[in-house]
Amino acid sequence: MGEQIICFKRELISEHLIRSKVFYDETLWNHILNNLEILSRSKAETNYNYKQLVVYILIKAGNLYLTYKRTKQTKEKRLSQKYSIGIGGHVNIDDISRLNLLNLNQKFILQAVWREVKEEININSKIMDEPELICFINDDSDDVGKVHFGVVWLLRIKEPNSTKGNELDLGELKFRDLSYLKRKKNDFEGWSQLLIDYLTDRVEEVSSTIITEEIIV
Repeated sequence: MGEQIICFKRELISEHLIRSKVFYDETLWNHILNNLEILSRSKAETNYNYKQLVVYILIKAGNLYLTYKRTKQTKEKRLSQKYSIGIGGHVNIDDISRLNLLNLNQKFILQAVWREVKEEININSKIMDEPELICFINDDSDDVGKVHFGVVWLLRIKEPNSTKGNELDLGELKFRDLSYLKRKKNDFEGWSQLLIDYLTDRVEEVSSTIITEEIIV
């Protein structure tokens, strides 16, 4: 039967297909959670009527973000040899069964977040707080994006100290600041490029707010 993954019908996000590729919409998120389906991964990869739910976790220590290069052993061959700032993968049926849930809700998404983190890296630092849902990614500009929907989480740790776990698709881990990510953006996979722009906009928005408040004071 193969891996069974969590998906939803593409039509649920029809109004967002022509909007920004990175966004947050709580009403839409609740609607997605209430209309999830289970498909085999092999069928979902070529079924453009569905979006596969993928958790994408940013690991941040201070002002540094964890980065890595995907190796040739990566399961997603279309991303081989590209750099990334996201740890993660598909949400699957095991994430639901582990919690013995009768109704799907955000708890099983967090289960998937922690499972992916533990599978891919070892965090050798204090975890500052629970993962924070910061945005979604929908990018239909390539074959990978057409069948995936990213649920992006931010996990803050105290020190930039992590090592590779059991996954074979992660190259050397390094923590980089946002200025480095901006300079090297073109070396990163599509989703990471979108998030580098998103994070840059967030920092600039905060800086602008601080300056405005200082002027008012």
